[in-house]
Amino acid sequence: MNRWFYRICTVLLASLPLPAAASESQILRHVEALSRDYYYVHIVDPAQPFRTQDIVGGEHENEYYILGFHGETFIIFIESIEGEAGYSLRGEGYDRQRGKLGDMITVKDTHTWISIGVSATPYAEYNLTVKKYEQ
Repeated sequence: MNRWFYRICTVLLASLPLPAAASESQILRHVEALSRDYYYVHIVDPAQPFRTQDIVGGEHENEYYILGFHGETFIIFIESIEGEAGYSLRGEGYDRQRGKLGDMITVKDTHTWISIGVSATPYAEYNLTVKKYEQ
């Protein structure tokens, strides 16, 4: 019975979409709450953007906190795969410019957490990409 149970769990877990390996290494911390998932992300290498694919909906929201330091610029782009995912930016210490390829965020303070809240009604599957911009 135990072997059968572990095999079923392994198959189910293997079928879940997981972030790319590079993105997984960029996550400093992940906290699951009742209606929120919080991801704390640090992007060191501009050649490796943070990318994730996830599902959100109803009262559930995914919150991504991007660690930024003075002078760094990030481009945030979200693409809905199914449904319509939306996002909002929260936080202080940065400037935001909207563009065709996403929002460009430039950190003005010594350091800050850029908060990206992704939500949808009733539900959506999405890709989120946050790229550190090289000037």
